[in-house]
Amino acid sequence: MTARNLIFAICLLLFTSCVVKSLHPFYTKESISFDKNFIGKWEDSKKGKWNVVAFTDKIIKDDSKMKKDDWKLYLDYKNSYFIKRGYKNKEVIFIATPFVINNQKFLDFFPINQESGIDNLLESHSVYTHSLVKYDVQKNGEIEIRWLDEDKIEALFKEKKIKIKHEKIGLTDDKYLLTAKPEELQKFVKKYMASNDAKKWETSTKFTLSKINVTD
Repeated sequence: MTARNLIFAICLLLFTSCVVKSLHPFYTKESISFDKNFIGKWEDSKKGKWNVVAFTDKIIKDDSKMKKDDWKLYLDYKNSYFIKRGYKNKEVIFIATPFVINNQKFLDFFPINQESGIDNLLESHSVYTHSLVKYDVQKNGEIEIRWLDEDKIEALFKEKKIKIKHEKIGLTDDKYLLTAKPEELQKFVKKYMASNDAKKWETSTKFTLSKINVTD
């Protein structure tokens, strides 16, 4: 399997279309805002199962001393979530960091594993990226999450409506990788939110999460 095919396979595994990818996080430390409502077990609208826990609960194990690397992870992601999503006998793990821009909730998704059985040499060439998720809690307690769709950004670049640091990637330079720093990314998101495009959050990469009631 080529690196290009691997990326495509991961997109197919998780999403029905690919999403905007960034080398750096979409959040800044000042914008992080933890929401305990996301903690728990969920089923999404495509029958996937989500298990969301506080990242600190995953890192801290009983009263044992944390290693140096664990402390760094704790400090970097103490207000983030550790997410497992299972779908059709496949499982992918993410760190998701919640943040707020102009009263709108977002999540920054970052994968921390991929399909098992991938050749180590291929893994050495893999680079994980950040993606932007619009996060809305509904009145009935369900949560709707929508990824920023790559087609939207591609159109803005082609129409020269945005200027943000990026690179074209892929064998045919047909994909965009944002390389701007978090502060620049947030400025872009603010402008994007303020745009008159009524369909700016339309995407096939979306899920409605319903809480699974766990009984003893």
